[in-house]
Amino acid sequence: MPGIGLITNPRSRVNRRDPSRIRRLGYLIGAHGQAQATRSLDDLHRACEDFHKERIDVLGISGGDGTMHHTLTAMIRAYGDDPLPPVAILRGGTMNTVATSLGIRGETPRLLFELIDKHSRGVPFDTFTRRLLRIGDAFGFIFGNGLIYNFLEAYYEGGNPSPAVAARLVAAGSASALVGGALARRLYRRVQAQVTVDGEPWARHDFGVIAAAVVEQIGLGFKPFYRLHDRPDHFQILGIHTDVVGFISELPRIFAGQPMRRDKVIDSLAQHVVMESDEEIGYTVDGDTYVAKGRLEMRLGPPVTLIRLSGDARGEAPIPTDPPGDPPSSPAPEIGSASPTVIS
Repeated sequence: MPGIGLITNPRSRVNRRDPSRIRRLGYLIGAHGQAQATRSLDDLHRACEDFHKERIDVLGISGGDGTMHHTLTAMIRAYGDDPLPPVAILRGGTMNTVATSLGIRGETPRLLFELIDKHSRGVPFDTFTRRLLRIGDAFGFIFGNGLIYNFLEAYYEGGNPSPAVAARLVAAGSASALVGGALARRLYRRVQAQVTVDGEPWARHDFGVIAAAVVEQIGLGFKPFYRLHDRPDHFQILGIHTDVVGFISELPRIFAGQPMRRDKVIDSLAQHVVMESDEEIGYTVDGDTYVAKGRLEMRLGPPVTLIRLSGDARGEAPIPTDPPGDPPSSPAPEIGSASPTVIS
C-alpha cells in the first residue's frame, strides 16, 4: 500500500531549532509511507512527481504557510488533471496562519502520530474541502499587497521572524502612524492599480491594502474575510482605501471578524480578478513575497480535501529519539525565500 507521503521543510522554525527533528519524523513514519526533506524547489517538484507515480494515499505537509503554498503548487503541477490525495496540515512553520484559520492546532509530532494511527487502523478521516486561490501560476490560501507586502518585507529583515516579532511590528507601526513616523509611511506605501472583479472595474485606483483569501484569518487573530461562507464557490477580496489612521481605527472590527465601514473599503466576492498597474506589483502568497510586472491575475483554484486533525491518537507515544548511527543533520537551503520572486 502506498501509504503517507510526508513533505518536511528543513528551514522551518522548529526544524532550524532542532535539525535532527526531521530524521525523527521520518523514523516515526517508518513503514507507513515515506518522508521527504525537500532542500530546494527542484527537490520538492521531484518528490511530488514521485508521490504521483506511487499514488500515495495521503499527503502530509510539515512546515508553515509558505511550505504549504509551495507544496500544493508542486503537487498540482505534478498531478495535472488527476485529483490530489487528501492533505494533512501538520504545522511546524514560522507562520501557521492557514492551519490556525482552518482549526488545525497542536504540535507536529502529535498531529503526525494521529495521522499514522488512523491510517494504519483504517479509521476514516474527518475531512472537509476548501478551494484554493490561483495567483499567477502559484496556488495558496491568502493573497496580499500594499501594507501586507510592506509589512512582510520589514518582518523578514530582522532575520529571525516569529509571532512575537510580528506583534511588535504591528505595535510599532500603529504608534508610528499616530505621529506620522517613517515606519508608518514605509508600511503604508500606497498601491496604484486598476482592479477588475469578474469583469467589473472598481471605481478606485489608489489603495493602502488589497487582500484576498479563501480562509477567514490573515494572521495574529485578525479575521477580515468574514463573508467567505456566503458563497463557497467564490473568494473574498478587499480593497482598503482609507488612510493609515483610518485603517488603524478599523483594527478592532477586523480582529472581531466584523465588516469595515463602507467608506473605507471595497468588499467583493469574486471568481476572477485582474490587477493592472504602471508600476511593479509586489504581493504575497501565504507569506512568500513576489513581484509581478504590471499585470496579475487571480482566480478560484481547484478544491483540496483537507484532513481535520486534533493531535489526539490512540496509544500515543513520544516522538522517538535519533535512530542509532544516524549522522548529525546539516543546515539546508530554504525552499522559499524572504526575497521577492519576480514574475514576468
